[in-house]
Amino acid sequence: MCDMMNDRWQIGIRDFALAIMAGAIAFFAVQIWGVPGVDPSMWDEIAAVSGVRPPCGIFPGLWRLLTGWMFWLFGTSAAIAILKFVGSVGAGLCTMLVCLIARQVLALLIRTSHPFPVWYRRIAPFFAFLGAFFFGIGEPLANAAQIFTPDLLRLLMLLASVHLSLRWLVGGGRWRLFPAMVIMGLLASETAFGFALPFVLVRSYMGIWWCVMDGLFPKPEKLAEPFELPKWRMFFLFLGGLGFGIWLNGAQFIFLGGAEANGWSTADVYFRYATGYWYTIRHAASLIGWVLGLGFCVFPLVLGICLFPTLARDDRPMPFACGAPMFFIGILALMQTGVIPVTRFWSFSSVEVYSGFLLAFFNFCAMVTVSLFGAAFAFECQRTYLNADEELPVQPPGLALRGLAPFIGLVLAVAAVFSVPNPVETEMQSIVDAAIEETVRECENVKWLFTDGRLDAGVELEAKRQGKELKTLNMMSGASKWEVNVRCRGFEPGSPDYTAAATGIPSLLRIWAGEKVNGMDGVGLQLGFEFWKREQKTLPKASGMVAIEKGLDDATAEQGIQRAKAIADRILAIADKAAKANPSPALASAFSAVNWLISRFARLRNEVDVAKGLDRANTDLQRMLLAVEIERQRTFMHLTPLEGLEIALRRANYAEARRYAAAVMQNDPDDPQANFAMGMDALMNKKYEEAQRYLEKVLKRRPKEPAVLNNLSIVCRKQRKYKEAEDYARRAVDVLPGSPEVQGTLKDALEKAP
Repeated sequence: MCDMMNDRWQIGIRDFALAIMAGAIAFFAVQIWGVPGVDPSMWDEIAAVSGVRPPCGIFPGLWRLLTGWMFWLFGTSAAIAILKFVGSVGAGLCTMLVCLIARQVLALLIRTSHPFPVWYRRIAPFFAFLGAFFFGIGEPLANAAQIFTPDLLRLLMLLASVHLSLRWLVGGGRWRLFPAMVIMGLLASETAFGFALPFVLVRSYMGIWWCVMDGLFPKPEKLAEPFELPKWRMFFLFLGGLGFGIWLNGAQFIFLGGAEANGWSTADVYFRYATGYWYTIRHAASLIGWVLGLGFCVFPLVLGICLFPTLARDDRPMPFACGAPMFFIGILALMQTGVIPVTRFWSFSSVEVYSGFLLAFFNFCAMVTVSLFGAAFAFECQRTYLNADEELPVQPPGLALRGLAPFIGLVLAVAAVFSVPNPVETEMQSIVDAAIEETVRECENVKWLFTDGRLDAGVELEAKRQGKELKTLNMMSGASKWEVNVRCRGFEPGSPDYTAAATGIPSLLRIWAGEKVNGMDGVGLQLGFEFWKREQKTLPKASGMVAIEKGLDDATAEQGIQRAKAIADRILAIADKAAKANPSPALASAFSAVNWLISRFARLRNEVDVAKGLDRANTDLQRMLLAVEIERQRTFMHLTPLEGLEIALRRANYAEARRYAAAVMQNDPDDPQANFAMGMDALMNKKYEEAQRYLEKVLKRRPKEPAVLNNLSIVCRKQRKYKEAEDYARRAVDVLPGSPEVQGTLKDALEKAP
């Protein structure tokens, strides 16, 4: 029999051993069951620190500082391998800290003045270990620790500051308090969440002091008096950590070219910190995600901490008013662990919580709540066997009670082991990696690749790893300064190519493919084939995932096609499981992009069956098509023919527009919009005489319509009516003299003329 009061504040060798064991389990869980490869959410950040492209945002500067030197010193492949190992180590460290934190929280809350047997004192270590075990094998930590991510770094700083704060509360020592304040400041420089930590520390201190004054439990020997707190030093150390972190974030962002890419001055970088904080909060979770996370994880933890001292302060039986809430709190927390698949809350809410750090924090709160619930339950159960009369021997617990805690741990551990492996996500990640490798392999002599943008950072990282100079040109990129900077890389400022790229990648493609001599040398395509279709040209030769106009021989193309078909077979093999899986949003988007890309190239090769199978397996595509169809039906259901015609023309859906145009022309055969729709549909179907007839009718009412004049020039050129084509093109130029497209049409008409 030992007195709990003798070591209630201490963390002994046993506690550290349990923490190390929990950390080792988490380390091996990530090593064995973690999804291999780099999650697509990290492509942009790794591309930034490896020098492939400039960073887009100020955060995470601390992570870039800690990892950037690896890429410079070891190269891309070795640095990524190191980051994967460091990520597993980080998962182990986080789990160790969770175990120690849960142990200290229980040590603070379990209060009694009675001597109890040794087995009674094992409640807190056991449930602290159990909670840390659940945290270590949970999905949120595994996703954050695939590699050493910014989310994992923030989580480490959070847990380290909490651990040091608890050690200071119960053990004293300003050497614990002051580093904790600095780490809190550094965390606050990375995320606005860090600003709450000092307030939580002060509130916890006030709560403990109130419990001491109220007699709930004795005063810790080294708990400082309120007037003895080094308030100003705490404040300035936090402020120093915050200022140093802000300076590091900004300096790293500027050093990597982010300020120049975004068109910001040095002052702008630091001025935009508040904007960056708001962006991280707004994009960490949706409103419902915040409500669910706070309501199901944070609130149960706070309530459990408030109730626990009442349960553990003396030997009175647990009141129903406390026992019932603790029971439901534990159930709610257990649902958040991700351990039991049937109750896995995050399986339907991970789409609402986008930040891996926030998701791991919610899971941390749930784990500590599980520890509280389990300890309270075991505490009350075992206390019923204690004899209040100290003169009589203490009765040991019965066999069922002795086996209760191990049984609970065994059942949940078995459930956890069977839920941790995720072969579907592993295969999805492997397919994405294989598709990117195949893309780079097919770009053997390609320097520029026109894409849709979704796999760009991954393709450029793989190209650098293979030692190739490959730049992607995103056909869908917007007009922000960062996007303009990225697509203009590699072009001489002020050159025609630079100007065209700054205007838009479609303009650059039109110039290279239609005007520039040998413009398509060293150029590959994954998007942009509409130019060849519109100009009635032979499409570039398509391999498996890249089309090249010049320099691609049949044997090489066939090899690429076979490898792409093998990837397609892998996609179809897991299609049903992938539709039910719950990968990260970035991985799901990349997987969908690979599916769409292979399907598109299959259609280019007239492999319709392969394309249709992939399209059916593409859940994102099916969801989008369903939404479009519903919207189309809803929009057109109650429209007049004229309204439907206008909407179809705005969408450039000439087949749809033709159906409405036929109804409009019954009342007005010379309606310009209806005739334009009929003419454009005929042009798309290569019915040039019919197209000319309808388009010329438009000119009766709109003689200076540039789109009609421009398309009439194209129609006449297709019929070898070069004089008429030139006349229409010149009339279009007179109306729109600054239009590159109209100028290009005139140039084509003059070149084709005999």
